[in-house]
Amino acid sequence: MREARADDALFLLGIWQDALRMADAQEQLGDLETIIGAADASPDQRLLVAECGSEPVGAVYVRATTFGPLNLEPTVQIFAPHVVPSFRRRGVGRMLMEAAVAFAEERGIRTIAAAASAGGRDGNRFLARIGLGAQAVMRVAPTAVVRSRLNVLGRALPHARLQRGPKQSSAVGELLAARRSQRRSHTVA
Repeated sequence: MREARADDALFLLGIWQDALRMADAQEQLGDLETIIGAADASPDQRLLVAECGSEPVGAVYVRATTFGPLNLEPTVQIFAPHVVPSFRRRGVGRMLMEAAVAFAEERGIRTIAAAASAGGRDGNRFLARIGLGAQAVMRVAPTAVVRSRLNVLGRALPHARLQRGPKQSSAVGELLAARRSQRRSHTVA
C-alpha cells in the first residue's frame, strides 16, 4: 500500500473511468493528476494505491471532513474503493479499507462514510459486510433535465399554479370543490 504518484494517473483512469467527469481521456488524465497533487499536498486527503509486486491492483481516495454541510460530525469519506477484477477476493479490498480506517484513527475520527456506485453490487455488498449501512441516496441528473421535469410538474399540478397569479383564490376554491365532490361520490357509493 502506498500513496499515489503522478505516474499512477493512467492506472486510475482505467479503474475510475465511470466515476470521473464526462470529458475526453486527456482531460480526465489532467483531472487525475490534479487530484493526485491535491491529495499529496493535503494532510486531510490520501489517494492510496495497492500493489502486488510492482503492479497496481487497487485504489481508494479518502478525506477527513465533516459528514456534510449540515452535520458537522468529523468523518472520513471513502470514495471509489476499487480492485482490478483479476485480484478480487484476495484481500486487496480489505487492505484498502484498513488503510482508510487507520487514516480515521490517526485523526481520532469515529465515523466513516463510503461512496460506491449504485450499480456496483459486489462493492456495495462488501461495504455492507464490513458494517457500513445506507445513510442516504444521492440522485444525480443534468440540470437541463431537472429544469424540464420541474416545468412539466408546474403545468401538471394544480397547487403549483396557485402561487403564480391573481387567480389564486379561484383556483384554490376550484380545487377544494373538486376534492369535496370526490369525497361525496366515494361516501355515497
